[in-house]
Amino acid sequence: MIYFHRATITTAGGTSNTLTLGITHGTCEQVLVRALTSAATIFSANLTDSNSLRVYDWGFHEGEVNTVDLGLPVTGAYTLNITNASATDTFAILVGIDED
Repeated sequence: MIYFHRATITTAGGTSNTLTLGITHGTCEQVLVRALTSAATIFSANLTDSNSLRVYDWGFHEGEVNTVDLGLPVTGAYTLNITNASATDTFAILVGIDED
């Protein structure tokens, strides 16, 4: 079964985040981060586990990052962080987890 965490968040001072529900065990298959106000917004993003360990880093992107078939094993709650946004912007977030 696929669990989709969907959120709309706004960066303030270049930073914002969203927290997924706790996952017993699964595989993160997709992460989509899309700037909704301006396709020219530059930002970086990362995914951290419940121990604040950064498990994936997307670096800098302009407008959107969409990683499919990620295959990242997950357990617990994860935080998707947007950092260093070049402007205050609203972002659409989708994290797709295949629960085993």
